[in-house]
Amino acid sequence: MDSLSFISLGGVGDVTKNMSVYQFGNEILLVDCGIGFVDESMPGVDLVIPNVSYLKGTNPSTSSGQAKKIVGMILTHGHEDHIGALPFILPLLPSFPIYASTLTAALANEKLAEFGEKNTVQTVRFDDTVKLGSFSVSFARVTHSIIDAANLLIRTPVGNFYHGSDYKFDFTPVDGRASEIRKIAKWGEEGILCTLSDCLGAERPGHSKSELSISESFDDEVRKTRGKVFITTYSSNISRMNQAIEIARKYGRKVCFMGRSFLKSRDVGRKLKYLDLPMKSEIRPQDVRRVPPNQVLLLVAGSQAQIESALVRIAEDQDKDIRIQKGDAVIFSADPIPGNEASIHSLIDTISKKEAKVVYSEITDEFHVSGHGSQNDLKLLLSLTNPKFVLPIGGTYRQMIAYRELAREMGYADDRILFADNSREVIFSQSGARFGKQIILPHVFVDQISGETVEKYVVMDRQKIAEEGVIIVIVEIDSQTGQLMGNPDAIMRGMTFPAKEVFLKKLSDSLNKAFSGRREPVTNWLFYRRTLQQRAEELLFQDRREPLVVPVVLEI
Repeated sequence: MDSLSFISLGGVGDVTKNMSVYQFGNEILLVDCGIGFVDESMPGVDLVIPNVSYLKGTNPSTSSGQAKKIVGMILTHGHEDHIGALPFILPLLPSFPIYASTLTAALANEKLAEFGEKNTVQTVRFDDTVKLGSFSVSFARVTHSIIDAANLLIRTPVGNFYHGSDYKFDFTPVDGRASEIRKIAKWGEEGILCTLSDCLGAERPGHSKSELSISESFDDEVRKTRGKVFITTYSSNISRMNQAIEIARKYGRKVCFMGRSFLKSRDVGRKLKYLDLPMKSEIRPQDVRRVPPNQVLLLVAGSQAQIESALVRIAEDQDKDIRIQKGDAVIFSADPIPGNEASIHSLIDTISKKEAKVVYSEITDEFHVSGHGSQNDLKLLLSLTNPKFVLPIGGTYRQMIAYRELAREMGYADDRILFADNSREVIFSQSGARFGKQIILPHVFVDQISGETVEKYVVMDRQKIAEEGVIIVIVEIDSQTGQLMGNPDAIMRGMTFPAKEVFLKKLSDSLNKAFSGRREPVTNWLFYRRTLQQRAEELLFQDRREPLVVPVVLEI
């Protein structure tokens, strides 16, 4: 066996749902297991998760047709788009070891325990090397918008791969733990066949700003505010929480956590001693009203205006303890995730009506900095790793294009810059790289209410109902003759149709013609349902209507 396949199940050509497959023979190493976020085109859907059907069954690339064997999984960091799908994916696959850095493992295990999953993620140190089948994985600390983020060196029989998921080079990190540049450079000297690099910031010139700059902005806003200060950010951003806590302590403000995700991160941070918050500095939500407003700072979940999040409930006056009032300040210390802009704007409007000051990314960039490297960061990683091939990951297609321009500037020819769509195989060997098969992997959606996975056609039906309505067409069929009995009927929801009676008359005529040649007992009821649906859709389309048509055939 002299080749290795790389397949992305998510995270190439998009920003979320990160999950990568490295396959040598029948052995598979997985990197990350994240969720994708939904938009208005996915009604009733809460999450999108990777489709793992490829990981099951046999491996056709081996002459023996051996069953695929997952030798392990590595998690690069604790953001939801890298660990959030674990409780949905792991029950679908056989057991295998999972490894991650300290905070990443703690957050992942907290999530698995919440869902009642028995699988656990094992903690590794940054100087550890993990042997998994034919793969050997080493870890390098990198700075990102979460503590304990890692890039990976994956050694294989074919060559070494640098998996550069989500990073920037912050030389003044809040936690004092800078990227391990010397280690990465040493790996580059060892020889890298391919560097897979985060490309989300490839359109931005220069270097990404340091997280340390946020402290000055917090300081200035807290100092000026005479009322309560609300800060909302990503719940996993413990370093950002530490910055807010430090400023609160400077100005004599008590800290209150609001929202389940923030409380969990607080508990994990305290357990690992990553969160610097003495118990005497914290107050409960029910105690806030007893403290003068200028002595309170609240860390609140809901930066993406999630339904039922703490900030949304407070803004809508649904929280029994906390109110936003004139003189307060609400700081959004997070950029909107694409698709959430409308909800966030609505939330900002609601807060603004209370005459509180609202600070958000569209009016200032002083309260959030990207955790992803800009052009100079990306060039620095290429210089350090000096790979034979480069493959952009973790960005949209336009960002992949921008990354290609950077790689060209660094002297890489186009045949050394690989563009791999999700589920497109890239085959590496010691002699080069080429594209392999395109695997068909439809999206897998998680239902908002039940938490169960739903097929794509269900989501499409929901979207059609939301846009065009639904019509249930009902006919009675004589089971002995196959003929229409009486006139069809229709029940309509979410649509107006003044020509309903005309439509039903035309449908009756059309069905009578379709069934006229049948004079025998019915055995194929599927034919009648399909015919009913098809004829109804054709007639509705003539009136420029495309509702979801549900055919109901009653056997008489």
